[in-house]
Amino acid sequence: MNATEPNHSQFVSEAEPPTSGKPDELLSAEITNAITQIPVEDILQRLKAFSRSLKPRTGSSRKDNGEVTLPTVGIIGMGRCGTNIAIDLANLVYEQRKIGLKELSRRGRTATTPKLSGANSSESAQAGSRKKSAAPRSFWERLFGARPGRDPVFLVDPVILAADLDGDTTQRIKVANPMLTQGALRFGITELDWLNRGGAGNIPVVGHYIATLALLAEAKPETPWARHRSYLVDSSGLPANASRLFFFLFSAGGGSGSGMAPVFGQAQQRARMINVKRQRPSGQSTPAYAEALCSVGVAVLPDILGAAHSQHYNAGRLLCKFLATVNRFEQDFDPASGTPLPTFSCLLLVSNTVVHHALGERFSADVYAVKAEQLANKYVARQLFNLLTAQALVEDYRITDPKVIPAMNAAGISLDDTTKLDINDLENSLSGTAVIGYSEQFGNEDFGQLFLRAVAPASYNSDNEVFEGISLLPTKYEEYQVTVEECRKNDSIERLRELPLFGKALSVVAIVAAPRSEVFEQRNLRKVHENIELLFPNATIKRYALILGASENCSLTLIISGSACLAPDAMFAIRNYIFGCMLADNRNEEQFTRVFSELLSRPQFDPGELLAMMRDKESLDPVIVGMGSQGGWRRRKQELELRAQSLNPRHVANGTPPVKVEDVLLSKQDVVDALEYIHRVNSFRRPATV
Repeated sequence: MNATEPNHSQFVSEAEPPTSGKPDELLSAEITNAITQIPVEDILQRLKAFSRSLKPRTGSSRKDNGEVTLPTVGIIGMGRCGTNIAIDLANLVYEQRKIGLKELSRRGRTATTPKLSGANSSESAQAGSRKKSAAPRSFWERLFGARPGRDPVFLVDPVILAADLDGDTTQRIKVANPMLTQGALRFGITELDWLNRGGAGNIPVVGHYIATLALLAEAKPETPWARHRSYLVDSSGLPANASRLFFFLFSAGGGSGSGMAPVFGQAQQRARMINVKRQRPSGQSTPAYAEALCSVGVAVLPDILGAAHSQHYNAGRLLCKFLATVNRFEQDFDPASGTPLPTFSCLLLVSNTVVHHALGERFSADVYAVKAEQLANKYVARQLFNLLTAQALVEDYRITDPKVIPAMNAAGISLDDTTKLDINDLENSLSGTAVIGYSEQFGNEDFGQLFLRAVAPASYNSDNEVFEGISLLPTKYEEYQVTVEECRKNDSIERLRELPLFGKALSVVAIVAAPRSEVFEQRNLRKVHENIELLFPNATIKRYALILGASENCSLTLIISGSACLAPDAMFAIRNYIFGCMLADNRNEEQFTRVFSELLSRPQFDPGELLAMMRDKESLDPVIVGMGSQGGWRRRKQELELRAQSLNPRHVANGTPPVKVEDVLLSKQDVVDALEYIHRVNSFRRPATV
């Protein structure tokens, strides 16, 4: 039996025939209607209550009227894995803020004029004062300096939320991280146990359904959920909510996170469109209104080192759902109705496969899984922090560090290719599925070596507790390791461009960080520029960011967008999900393998043969085996729908729940739309320049 196509035919005969549910468009319309019914005044009132519940930032966080200003970035960890990453990121932000304050104090002492005496003391003091005022303001001065209200920068002071269906979420976080819950950061816990006490049982459909109920149910104004929802969904795009960049963190193989995050992400997109129409009834933009919004899903994929299991089906479901929405958005978006919409602007993938390879044999079996999870979480947290700090670029550094622009020019990078990574540019630069590459400099190695290590198989530097390498392998580990070693010997990365992950990438963002401008050499940036031009021949968007003074070591972060769905981990999950959950009869593995391969490799996309093999709606058989029988699942489904009736009594007629579980099952059209997107990316060629 091939591990890539597991056999679940023993469950097919027991499968419950899918009840016809509401079309996805109808369910989307109901959620849109539920959002629209909330008056703007109520949304703003709840948003104020939410902002007051968070720790205010010193100085610029309060307006003259005493209101608290929200930062520009929101981070939401969903499910156990997602909340753990959110906590790691919060701890990292906290530690980096302490480093920044220490650096600010050091610079302040250095810039202090020595005590003067004698006839010329007044003149010398004035000269010293002029010199001090002319000095560029550092990265940390802009964050924590004497006049933060003049140039408010909230990049390392984001809103960080943790949300899970488990009833012990608050207690678990409070016990292990008292600093977070005592107001040290803008950290909050989104309690969802009023929806469902206990997790989703590793079944994404349950998380999907419960998140849908949360949006359809009436949110009582006095509840914490109403306040958190106003921030996360209802106020999306309104001037009162300054947050324009959102990260949704979750495990792709779980139930709570992978089920809930796409629902909340898509609802946020819907609310944005609703608020655009509210603010522009005559079609004219208002000066105070900012329409831009970028939401990034960050999904941790299960490893593919063994046979396929339920976590792979869950991950495949998530990828199919996301890619289907992206495909529809790109092909069929209707400006009049504002639909269809994607679940996120971009889905960033991190695989546990690379973590396991990086660890090797250094840990015993009983601590291996725990250490792997911890490393993956810290890795994601570090990259998100780099992305946050990278937003303070070109315009800021024209004031704070005059060396940035000359360094860019010397590297052959024009200002057109340089970005502040503001929201509009992020939404344009990050698309489809993406991966991260990261490396950090601890010696005197040049940036050619640093670049190769950023895209090499993951490695763990135990001396410095740093996890480096690419977050998703472009091909099988052994093959890729050999290819990278050849590149290292030849001092060239040209061979890597033959791999789809690099050669088919649609865009790439490079973030270079250095501790201080005086230790950064311009030739390093030039090397990064040369390698990116070589490695990504089809990328039509290439962006560069240079951060000086916000890190302890030189580092390189690459965000490669568009092509991650072609990587083995992603395809493994998608293929197994279709085979295990969508086929009407999955006993003929050879036929499915042939049809699937031909569908993606042929010049024209023709899903006819695969459509004939699929059922109308997904089967949950491979992921509910732990319940013992279909009867166990029917009982669970009935409990969920009874809960739905009690949550939303206004919309219940004749004992019918406002939404049935069948309404949130994926359809075969979802799968076809996802595969059409993959086919389009795989066939993409950069247009020839004129």
